[in-house]
Amino acid sequence: MNVQKLSCAAFAVALAGCNPAAENTPAEAATQAGSPFLFVWSADKDKTESDFMTVVDLRDGSTTYGDVVATLPIGAAGTMPHHVEYEFPEDGMLFADGWVASLTSLIDLRDPLQPKLAAQLRDLGEFAFPHSYARLDNGNVLVTLQGMNGKYGAPGGLAELTPDGTVVRTASAKSSATADDLVWPYSLVVVPGKDRAVVSLAEMGMPGRPWVPTKQVQVWSVSNLKLLGTADLPPSGQGEHHLDPAEPRVLGDGTVYVGTFSCGVYRMDGVIEGAPTATFVHAFPGGTEAHNACAVPVVVGNYYVQTVPEINGLISIDVSDPMAPVEASRIVFDEKFHMAHWIAADRKSDRLVVTGNDQSWALLVKLDPATGAMKIDESLPDGINFDRADWPHGQTGPAVVHGALFGGD
Repeated sequence: MNVQKLSCAAFAVALAGCNPAAENTPAEAATQAGSPFLFVWSADKDKTESDFMTVVDLRDGSTTYGDVVATLPIGAAGTMPHHVEYEFPEDGMLFADGWVASLTSLIDLRDPLQPKLAAQLRDLGEFAFPHSYARLDNGNVLVTLQGMNGKYGAPGGLAELTPDGTVVRTASAKSSATADDLVWPYSLVVVPGKDRAVVSLAEMGMPGRPWVPTKQVQVWSVSNLKLLGTADLPPSGQGEHHLDPAEPRVLGDGTVYVGTFSCGVYRMDGVIEGAPTATFVHAFPGGTEAHNACAVPVVVGNYYVQTVPEINGLISIDVSDPMAPVEASRIVFDEKFHMAHWIAADRKSDRLVVTGNDQSWALLVKLDPATGAMKIDESLPDGINFDRADWPHGQTGPAVVHGALFGGD
């Protein structure tokens, strides 16, 4: 998201059996219990102590359920911990960025109670300022970057990394379709099994720099890291929903949606074959000012769930028909859960995690897979508070948070 614009800085329904006394299989029990831990990327609020990864205990029946049980300081302060991978990696090795420091931390979460710093990366080849990460089919990681030669500034590029952070290849995102000063690779999604990635162009922003809106989305071949085409997001006819493409996501049927900070949703065509084009399909409330820009969505079954600061909550839309999505449900949070921004799904249960944009809270929400209806997880109605003095690593004071993921075995 633009720092200046935003305050600077397999659908599944469980069917009951005929026998009410039937016991759950181990697999069903595991699914109901969900992931045992939550990992939250955290910044020391006053920027004087190290930023850190936080581990929250979500083990069913644990005496420390909902508590912070481990932290991992990364040895650097004021990095602005920002995006982590959107899905928890199978190998437990998580890529996470410290935005203003142009820093990638590779964090070993295979033992959640003893997280370790496996590596730290700054420049990735000739490019710098990593923003978002996505896993390829081969297990490597594709990264968007918004600077080069150690400096912040367009045109940016992409880098492919091995799971241990070794640079495999890089490529500039500049093309004749887009003015160089608008080539800001922001976020991305990899289409499984299709040798394609969809990359949004939007400036993250730095304090003190003028902000320029963007409206383009790129399609790449991931096998050779080649830019195949660029699509302009057309006006919605209902406002400026086409400005600032933010987060691409793949629906269950393989359709790619792109959400914008201006709260529009666009369907991408021509991703696999032909030239890419974009069609406006939905608008969420807001997206007109800094405080109400839409940010991270998540796809769960037939539902696309969007963080919507304008209502201080979430809205789910039914995307069973990608040509014509319809609103399914919305949930409005208490004001103490302000500026909903990041969201991720627990792929082992019906839970979502939501954090505010550099706020000091994380909240668990349950999503009904049959209806898209949402409610606060009753096991943690007050969420998880990061406005505290003490942490497992010491008395370093309050933290603000951003990326968060469920994980652990």
